[in-house]
Amino acid sequence: MTREQLENNYEYKVTKKALMREFPFVKDVFVKDDNDIDKWRSTVYLDLIIDPFSFAHQYGFRVWGPIIKALKRGEPYMSPYLSLFIGDDDRVELASPVNKAMEELMDGVHKSPAIPHELKLGKTLKLGSYTATPSSLPTNMTD
Repeated sequence: MTREQLENNYEYKVTKKALMREFPFVKDVFVKDDNDIDKWRSTVYLDLIIDPFSFAHQYGFRVWGPIIKALKRGEPYMSPYLSLFIGDDDRVELASPVNKAMEELMDGVHKSPAIPHELKLGKTLKLGSYTATPSSLPTNMTD
């Protein structure tokens, strides 16, 4: 499967739109490397661009300090775990329900009878990585 085929697939488009609508801190959904599309036989892992400050505000925690420092240096911060964006001790407990809700949404789209079989991807979409970019820094933190 090519990137173009993935991006033109109806199930992929619905999943992307649903993630960005239901989780406003998700700013983009894509696959970084073309080779990752067919790397796994039955799964495609999605990479998410997130706004960690919007995420923190929405769920009531603080952003982890090293992320803020990396973004201030102009460097993106990538993690395979959403919990690493959380600067509180109970980070796993805070991130777990969000991860679960995202996975349930993706699974619901995949299993939805509203999507005709011929428009389905033929692979399961899963959460891969999360990246925050320097553009997510609030303007009062950029100096």
